[in-house]
Amino acid sequence: MIIHQCKRPKLIIILCLLVFVGLSICIYIDYILPELYQYHLVRSYVHNNNNNDDGSLQSRTPIILLWNDFFGDSRWSLREDDLIPSHLRNQLKCPVYECVITNRREYLPALELYDAVVFHVAQPRSIINSVPSRRSSKQLYVFALMESPGETKHILRNENGFYNLTMTYRLDSDILWPYKWIMDKETEMRVAPAEFPQWRKQLVHENDDFLKKLWPQKVKFAAWFVSHCSTLSEREELIKQLQQYIDIDIYGKCGNYSCPRSSTGCNRLLDEKYKFYFSFENALCVDYVTEKLYNIMEYNIIPVVYGGANYTRFAPPHSYINAEDFENPKALADYLLYLSQKPDAYMRYFWWRHYYKLINYSPFCDICKKLHEPNYHLKTQVYENIEKWWLGNMCRFKMRIKF
Repeated sequence: MIIHQCKRPKLIIILCLLVFVGLSICIYIDYILPELYQYHLVRSYVHNNNNNDDGSLQSRTPIILLWNDFFGDSRWSLREDDLIPSHLRNQLKCPVYECVITNRREYLPALELYDAVVFHVAQPRSIINSVPSRRSSKQLYVFALMESPGETKHILRNENGFYNLTMTYRLDSDILWPYKWIMDKETEMRVAPAEFPQWRKQLVHENDDFLKKLWPQKVKFAAWFVSHCSTLSEREELIKQLQQYIDIDIYGKCGNYSCPRSSTGCNRLLDEKYKFYFSFENALCVDYVTEKLYNIMEYNIIPVVYGGANYTRFAPPHSYINAEDFENPKALADYLLYLSQKPDAYMRYFWWRHYYKLINYSPFCDICKKLHEPNYHLKTQVYENIEKWWLGNMCRFKMRIKF
């Protein structure tokens, strides 16, 4: 009986040891082995790509990963899933082009091998599909956003200390990402957007012959294409006030007219028939100037702007009419009526075309340039409070034009 009882503790110890060994094997297989494999892949990749044939170090082409899609577009308007340096040189016209841009996470054997990872932050985290499970201390995480703070669906308070660079429309961004750039035709330098753009002196020119021919056809007063009928800027209320004094044709969900905004027919209609277009933003936020202005500047129609930006930093003087430069809607309407009856004064709003043109320039060119800066990874900054940087006092909710 005593002997039998002595065997039980030994059996229990043996069982415990077997369980411990089994758990250890499971942990090794599930956690340690994959990490060792990942470590081997990384070491192998770095060795194969960072060494010349004689064993000396060589500079590796920086690789940029697009972590999530841009409003459903996994390519972010780029032509391919993978853009190699020749694409950056020939398609994007990047001055510094020795980089690769990809949206395929499997392009490299490990996520921590990418030099920069770009996150589109307008979407909720559930859409962003989590974050990389591993991160190198040399990587740059890029906060990318084109929407106003009021339209940001993403919760940022959980991402303090996460991002190294910002890529937005705001002038204080690390990578400036405007909807368009304005280039000086003579110097081929990008002039605006900028905090202190150096505009050429406005000169009086003979009015453009094409504009002169168009003038008799411009029989309609003003147009507004809109799909969001209730906005933070309350632009719709300003339009209602203006309609007491002038005719405004409203196209889209919020009006009585319809026309596919991107169609050639719509563009021709604005170009040839209308005198003014209302480029009203949906939010009054710092530096928030969208395609509502720049797309219209391509046509023979004067944009009337309304937004939270200092427009002198974004477009040449006397190329637009700012609604908030007027005391009230009637004063604005009276000025538009005056211009509509004075073709010479109207056409002077196009003086800038003699000197400037609108261009596209990819922000990825500037990311690539930054990745080629000496020891860029040693100078990496961190946004400790990205929520405050993006949302803190960046928008106002009261218009300056009174009614």
